[in-house]
Amino acid sequence: MNAIPDHPELDRLSAELAGLFGRIGLDPSGGRPWRRDRIDVRFASLAARHPGRVAARDAEAEVTYLELEWLADDIARRLSGRAGPGSAVAVRAERSCRTAGAVVGVLRTGASVLPLEPGHGAGLQEFLMRDAGAEVVVSDAGLLHGEIPVVKVGRFVVAVRPQVAGRREVPAGTAFWALPAGGDPGRAVAVRPVSHREVLSWVDGCVPVLGAGLDDVWTFFHSLSLDVGMRELWGPLLSGGRAVVVDRDTACDARAFARLLAKERVTVVTQLPSAFARLGAVVRGGGLPSLRHVLLSDEPVDGAVVARWRSAGIAPQALTWDVSGSPSML
Repeated sequence: MNAIPDHPELDRLSAELAGLFGRIGLDPSGGRPWRRDRIDVRFASLAARHPGRVAARDAEAEVTYLELEWLADDIARRLSGRAGPGSAVAVRAERSCRTAGAVVGVLRTGASVLPLEPGHGAGLQEFLMRDAGAEVVVSDAGLLHGEIPVVKVGRFVVAVRPQVAGRREVPAGTAFWALPAGGDPGRAVAVRPVSHREVLSWVDGCVPVLGAGLDDVWTFFHSLSLDVGMRELWGPLLSGGRAVVVDRDTACDARAFARLLAKERVTVVTQLPSAFARLGAVVRGGGLPSLRHVLLSDEPVDGAVVARWRSAGIAPQALTWDVSGSPSML
């Protein structure tokens, strides 16, 4: 493993991480093939190769790949005996630079993740947890009535819930439970299983086409309970890039969002076409010079909006893509 100049502590901890991989049958040096069919294993590979790189940043803090790996490993150990293949774990997390660590920790146990929005009502959250059969919760946003805290891991609390009668079967390879495409995170509809393979197929199909890599900065804008939110988080974190967390207030204010894009020098942004139209209406020509790619998803694309964006010269070098399926340039 390559040393990181001026980070002797990270060098030591990276060596410990390599030892951990050996204990679970993985080899970060490349001596044995990686199991590339799981999100958590792919992330571990990136953490081993780029431990000191910033993985995610929010308005208050930033974390490296190795720091997210520590958090994931901690959560996985604390979930031992409570979560595993065939089970679902609810992750009720405020959108932050640490969100991915909690998610990877759950996936590492073999369980699937049910993302919950903390701002939604208790009734809706209960409905979704019953639907997915979640009996364990990882939360940094408080607990609901009946959830019993078991252990604290950093900002997160692991809690157990009453057993779910007639719990639904979890298909093999399930990574997440998501609302249907075009769904509303605030509305009670049945969740659907999303496999590791489905997420990784999108990453493997999109990242090479974009030429995205270590120098790219992506936004984490959408709820993880939506397909588009899952995709935009793993685009950067499985390609060695950096995710910039967009808080809810900024996400609802196109001008504030435009300022964040410029400040963080974002190179890849994912938007619903309706939000993209609002963004284009408030940004002046040349306002986003760092932007390389605009990814539109989950809604019909209005060609006139894309044409206005281009003619305004908002992001002169940016390419616009429809990524609802295989990436297609607009």
